[in-house]
Amino acid sequence: MERRSFLKYSGALAGATALGAVSAPNIAQASGKSNPRLEPAMNGQPLQTLSNDLTPYTGAWTPIQVRHLLRRTMLGVPWDQWDAASKMSLPVLVTKLLDTSAGLPPKPATWVDEYLAPDTSITDPKLLDIDTHNKASLEAARVQQLRNWWLDLMLSTNLSIWEKMTFMWSNHFVTGSGVVGHAGYMYQYSQTLRNNALGNLKDLVMAISTDPAMLLYLNGNQSYFGQDPKGNFAGNHVNENFGRELMELFTLGRLDPKTGAANYTETDIRNAGQALSGWQPTTSAPFVGKLLPQCHNTSNKTFFGQTKNFGLTEIIDTIFAQGGGYNIAYFISQRIYTTFVYWVPNPAVIDTMANLLLSSNWEIKPVMSALLSSAHFFDTSVMGAHLKSPVEWVGSMVREFEITYPTFVAQDPAVKSTDAQGYNSYTDPNPSLTYLSETVAAALGQEILNPPNVKGWPTGPDWITTKTFQDRQQMALNLLAYPDPFDGSAGVNGVNLHFKADDWMQSYPGQKDIMIKALSSGIEAHIMGLPPGPVETAALYHVVNVLDLPEGGWHFSVDYGAGYARSIATYPEFQLV
Repeated sequence: MERRSFLKYSGALAGATALGAVSAPNIAQASGKSNPRLEPAMNGQPLQTLSNDLTPYTGAWTPIQVRHLLRRTMLGVPWDQWDAASKMSLPVLVTKLLDTSAGLPPKPATWVDEYLAPDTSITDPKLLDIDTHNKASLEAARVQQLRNWWLDLMLSTNLSIWEKMTFMWSNHFVTGSGVVGHAGYMYQYSQTLRNNALGNLKDLVMAISTDPAMLLYLNGNQSYFGQDPKGNFAGNHVNENFGRELMELFTLGRLDPKTGAANYTETDIRNAGQALSGWQPTTSAPFVGKLLPQCHNTSNKTFFGQTKNFGLTEIIDTIFAQGGGYNIAYFISQRIYTTFVYWVPNPAVIDTMANLLLSSNWEIKPVMSALLSSAHFFDTSVMGAHLKSPVEWVGSMVREFEITYPTFVAQDPAVKSTDAQGYNSYTDPNPSLTYLSETVAAALGQEILNPPNVKGWPTGPDWITTKTFQDRQQMALNLLAYPDPFDGSAGVNGVNLHFKADDWMQSYPGQKDIMIKALSSGIEAHIMGLPPGPVETAALYHVVNVLDLPEGGWHFSVDYGAGYARSIATYPEFQLV
């Protein structure tokens, strides 16, 4: 599968023609025709690779392989981290990336332990409406700070896959802040994922099944039998949403990977709902799910052909036993593969991953270690074949162009103003991170902690269309503009982002002792998923010719550096990783 085929499929090439690269001729215009390396259409087939299992990689260990590994496991590769990684062997670097010994990050703020309950003492409908509105607005402002905190964690990651693994699980065990509505629950949800991201899969499934955010998102809190949580007679009031998604989207998938038969029946879904009844989120920290016995159906139920008093533990044990455990191992291995290798799964590699997950007693880390150390992962067809999601794109922009922003401020949003109706608006303690997470990532289709539905965000070519490609180009122009549009304390709505072109250019190792063309090639190799072809290289190098800069020594000016950076960031190849 040709790695750049997404361009014709998505219309991104048309987008490039419409907007073009800054200070450089358009690719198609420069060549007189579309680049033949960009033409094959998406065919939904796995990549054609020499290795189709987890045979260890024993080939060359050069900057090409180091950058590929780092690009796939983090959001962008800063110079200093690449330099440190390049001094490590492949086994040492993979072990470093999978290390979680540092423990969980500290809480972003004390308010993550606060539950904003309705004020039951208010009887006036108008005042109750104001109280409800203001608490919802404050929760929303706090959730935005959670997004900022998590993005900051991803942007400040130092040689670790942990945050990207956590983010992957948020696109698998999906909840959404727009439905949940409680910042504390969303924080606990992220910690549930983070705490188990590289641990035991079965522990992760058990933990997420009673996570407060999940209970609200898929209506587990509305599922009760006999009594409701307030002690009123409820009869059989069981919601089947979570039981269905637990099997269809979170564990088994719809079809058996070996036989193609259905993995479960509607009866299994109904009885799973009965077995999972009675769980409620606590309203005091630490936020957890708690089983209320009086709300739980304790009668015998039939699930996957077995009849007994199923509860949560028995349901998950039974799911994990389907096909000898292979069915869930295969389904989860697909998620890992499509996140870190390519958007179309390779069945042979998935099979090997699934069997390793089984033999490792559901431990995730051995599978990740084997995958990231495999010849398949380092196959030349895999390198540069993946499309950056919006969050990955933001990470590449910030980390690879060394864009700076203020340190995350762990403050509770305060009341900024109150309108005539009594509705509050709240301050933003971190407007620069909000700009990156909302104005950029969310605008491109990926709002952290709020996927569009329970299926999560798309992957592969779905990220790029003519419009979204042009949106990425325009946002790149904004972030890398010169003079700096986010200038000092004035900023734009408090945004304080800075791209220092001269510092960026001069940070390249040995930059003062090499020719401009060699320096350009080195920077392009570091930042782009693949080295640009001759047409693209000529177009990029045109920036130098336009400015009539000499060939030798150190002659980069600030305006040249900014223009050159914008050219790279608006090229199609920058969308690849």
